[in-house]
Amino acid sequence: MKAPFIAALLLATASSSALAGGVAFRFGADTFGVSLAGDMSPESSAQLDWFHHEDDADMVALGLYANGQRGALTGRVGAKAIALDGDDTDINGGAVAFGGDLSLPLNEIVRLRAGLYYAPEASSFGDIEGYDEWSVSAEFSLFQNSAIQVGYGSMDFDADIGKRFEFEDGAFVRLQLRL
Repeated sequence: MKAPFIAALLLATASSSALAGGVAFRFGADTFGVSLAGDMSPESSAQLDWFHHEDDADMVALGLYANGQRGALTGRVGAKAIALDGDDTDINGGAVAFGGDLSLPLNEIVRLRAGLYYAPEASSFGDIEGYDEWSVSAEFSLFQNSAIQVGYGSMDFDADIGKRFEFEDGAFVRLQLRL
C-alpha cells in the first residue's frame, strides 16, 4: 500500500457521515499514524488506523468493537483486521486480532488507558504468523473536545521466515480531536 492511496482512503472515510467520533494523530520514535473513530450506536464503535514506519512499511487496521462500562471503568472489546505492507522488511500479509482496551478516569483531566490485542497464527495470512499489540498511557484533557495521550506501546508481527518485525516498540504521543 502506498502512502497516497492510504491518505485518499482516510480522507474519504473522514468525510462520511458515519464517522461522528474523532481523529487522532500518533507519533512514535519510528512511526506516525492517523486514526479515525466513531460510534455506530451507544453500544458499538469502529476505528480505522493507518501507521507508517520509517523502514517504508505501512499498516492499516479496521476494528469493530462492543463498548461497555462498569462503574467508572469504560472499555471496548472486539476484533480488528490488520494489513501490513513492508517494502523494506520483506513482510507482507495480515491478521485478525482480538482484544480490547480500558479507560479509568482519575479526575476531570487525567485518565489512565491500557489496551491488548492478539492474533494467533490461525487468524494470520501472507507472511504473517501472528501479531501482538499492547499499550499503557495517561490521557490529559486539553479542552472538552481534545486530549493528549502519553504512553508506551508495542506492535509486533511474527513472520513465517522466522523473524519478528517490531513495528512499534517505545514511547508515543497521541493528539486526539473529538468531532
